[in-house]
Amino acid sequence: MLRGTFLAFCVLFPVLEGAKKPHILFIVADDLGWNDVGWHNPDIYTPNLDKLAHSGVILNSSYVHPICTPSRNSFLTGVYPFRVGLSGTAIDPRQPRFMSLDTPTLPEKLKKLGYSTHMIGKWHLGFCNENYTPTRRGFDSFLGFYAGAQDYYKHMNDGGYDFRFNKTVFYPPKKQYSTKTYAKRAVDIIKEHKKNKNPLFLYLAFQSVHTPLQVPKKYEKRYQLLKNKDRKIFSGMVTAMDDAVGAVMAAFKKHKFLGNLVVVFTTDNGGAAHIVGNNFPLRGSKTTLWEGGTRAVSFVYSKNHLKKNGYVHEGLFHSTDWFPTLLAAAGGKPKLEKHIDGINQWPMIRSGKPSRRTEFVYDIDKSRPSSAIRMGDYKLIVGNPGDYNSWYRVAATDSFCPIYDKYETDSDQDIFIYESLNRMVRNAKGYVRWLTAKIPGFNMVRKWHRYRQLKRCEKLKKHDKTKWIFPKYLLYNIKDDPSERKNIAGYKPMLVLKMKKRLERYQRKAVPQQTKKKDPRADPKRYNGVWTPGWCK
Repeated sequence: MLRGTFLAFCVLFPVLEGAKKPHILFIVADDLGWNDVGWHNPDIYTPNLDKLAHSGVILNSSYVHPICTPSRNSFLTGVYPFRVGLSGTAIDPRQPRFMSLDTPTLPEKLKKLGYSTHMIGKWHLGFCNENYTPTRRGFDSFLGFYAGAQDYYKHMNDGGYDFRFNKTVFYPPKKQYSTKTYAKRAVDIIKEHKKNKNPLFLYLAFQSVHTPLQVPKKYEKRYQLLKNKDRKIFSGMVTAMDDAVGAVMAAFKKHKFLGNLVVVFTTDNGGAAHIVGNNFPLRGSKTTLWEGGTRAVSFVYSKNHLKKNGYVHEGLFHSTDWFPTLLAAAGGKPKLEKHIDGINQWPMIRSGKPSRRTEFVYDIDKSRPSSAIRMGDYKLIVGNPGDYNSWYRVAATDSFCPIYDKYETDSDQDIFIYESLNRMVRNAKGYVRWLTAKIPGFNMVRKWHRYRQLKRCEKLKKHDKTKWIFPKYLLYNIKDDPSERKNIAGYKPMLVLKMKKRLERYQRKAVPQQTKKKDPRADPKRYNGVWTPGWCK
């Protein structure tokens, strides 16, 4: 009897182990600032994200890179972008740049552990060759866009259409806001997956809240008391994303996945405070080495996989850590991944243990040149921190630097419930546009207005840049001075020397940047107006 029970246990044991592998939802927001979420700012309405954050573990010292492509590379490979030629800047759709094929990706590793892997949203890790696209880098399916930004309704970017379902050009329903499109796809994946026994990895990389500033009117109206129209739209975009997260979580609950789910939420870089994002009281903006450009709003939620929850963890965490951390959560062996820079932080997240990380590199960009390193509580910046160096509050009326030139505005959005009324409004707007375009000099006046906006932006940027003259070395105690107001390099020369030497060790590992030269073969006009792979090796 005992022997039979033991044999039965041995037979069942692998099944029980397989069942323990959690479903993983990895959510990435785009350009979401430190002060753009409800748990930091009560003026922002994010009830779904707030609930998850407060019920899980808020990572208060989670760091990303100053701009999106490098961070996304770190998320999916666990490797510093300066080691693969992707640091400093985002990939332009005309550049033959891409996530290195020599670095295995998180979805590739999870597939070997039995996971179904799906991606939704923004890729921005190269597409000049099909081998660099999501379904060739470990994802079973992909719905989204390849480049870095686009119109939320028309999916146009810099003269080309950019939206795919797997490898096929895809056209979502007209006038459907992309955040809603992504939520619907996520719900469909969850519904379809209930038939499967294997665990699910869903990488949900929202377009929100990157420019252009567009959102359905119902979300904008929630912030009608704001006088700054840009901030009103932006805040609505945050709430629309929160609603999408709520819909996805409701689907997990409906199909009984919630008990075995781990949710990760992070932004890819700090908010664009030079436009309308809000990182206050942190200094700087997206693209800078300041805390406002690199300190991420982030949390992990799980109903049953966290031994400790409902608290804030102050331990250091870096974007490269997600790869080994989620691999460990899935039952993998991150210790075998000798090529990565990330550290397995699953014990920190699951049990509230101290962070295993004592240092990290913010960025190494030889083109500026600039670099920064964190060691314990101290941060050393060497060279130019970036173009936006102030402590930006949201402007009461006008944004610091409005950007509308590359995209359509939200004037074509539906405002009524009934389609017949919306059609009448669209026809009227179309007639007005046609009529005003006939007025002599109208287009010239419109171009002049946009030109003045652009010049105003350049003037403000130049003023902000020339306002600050920095020494070569900037040292801050981030624990005592998170807003980076007092440079203490002169008080601690030996610490500066120690950190400088440590940074130089990392700099020796940096490889030359992938070419940033734009290739005319990428022009979407060559592919019926669609951004298309196949023009590089």
